[in-house]
Amino acid sequence: MNLDLTETQELLQNTVRDYLQRELPFDRIRELERAGATDATLWTGIAEQGWLELVFSEARGGAGTSLVDVGILVEELARRAAIVPVLEVAAAGRAIERFAPAEMADELIPGILAGTAVPVPALLEAADREGEVALAVGADGRLSGEKAFVDHGQWATHHLVSARDGRGPALFLVEAGSEAVRCEPLHSIGRTPLAAVCYAGAPARRVGGADALAELVRSGRALAALQCVGSMGQALDMTVAYASVREQFGKPIGSFQAVRHHCANMAMCVASARLLVYEALFALDAGGDADALVASAKASASRAAPEVLMLAHQIHGGNGIIEENDLYFFTLRGKERSLAWGTGEECLELLSAGVEAPAEFL
Repeated sequence: MNLDLTETQELLQNTVRDYLQRELPFDRIRELERAGATDATLWTGIAEQGWLELVFSEARGGAGTSLVDVGILVEELARRAAIVPVLEVAAAGRAIERFAPAEMADELIPGILAGTAVPVPALLEAADREGEVALAVGADGRLSGEKAFVDHGQWATHHLVSARDGRGPALFLVEAGSEAVRCEPLHSIGRTPLAAVCYAGAPARRVGGADALAELVRSGRALAALQCVGSMGQALDMTVAYASVREQFGKPIGSFQAVRHHCANMAMCVASARLLVYEALFALDAGGDADALVASAKASASRAAPEVLMLAHQIHGGNGIIEENDLYFFTLRGKERSLAWGTGEECLELLSAGVEAPAEFL
């Protein structure tokens, strides 16, 4: 398996990076944080650029590319601290295309491509335990109960809700604009939109069963790991640039061995986490059993993010504490994403279940 980006993928990466640097000033991100809002302007731009097409097959009007290409987009958005639900829509859209009834997919996917339909997953409940599903859909097809932490839930047009029916855990589509859906904004570590959602007899349409829910979690978890990598990678670049110009004792602090060691440790963490994540995305594309790879990638990224980001602050010194320095964007987002879609400990617990299984090295 060759994990180097192709020429087309490098072009995508550079195009997205240049676009974000040109169109998304950090001052606007600060305004969005204060307002607790999603970046509607950037979302429209992403749709107009055709980047949402990366999620879907050509048969559905998409670009027919791989999940690795979606990952490139997600990583670049994380490197700019963008406040848009690309991860959430990508994971939800992937589940809808693969598992939803044809008429539901025909209804939603054109809107997603146009940027007018914004489905986001609603999975966690008050217990905040991955995989625990207590909500149930009644025989009348209506959903009542609460989901505790829904990213961009107050801005979304649809929620992809995990709930139980007579056949076990499943995914259900709920229109967020319904009177039976009430979103209460929450404060998040990363200062991104988050909501507790109450469903009071909301009409719910079945998307798929336990396999659809599992696939949604796998893709969301892998892309969340890549968000950690994006935050770490940007913090590393900023730290190396700062250490090259900040002088102490008449020379740049980057010339001191202790600072070099810190930067080298940061670089190793970023490189190893990125390698594991792209390996997991490649495996998901291949359609194999990728649960262990995804859990390993998320555990690695979740454990590395706090270490890398705190080293970045240590090297920046007092200059890294003030919010006039853009470093704080990536510290907050990286910490938040390290907890989302399964913490490092939760993912290691998933891995531990297969420790005694025979290993296949060849």
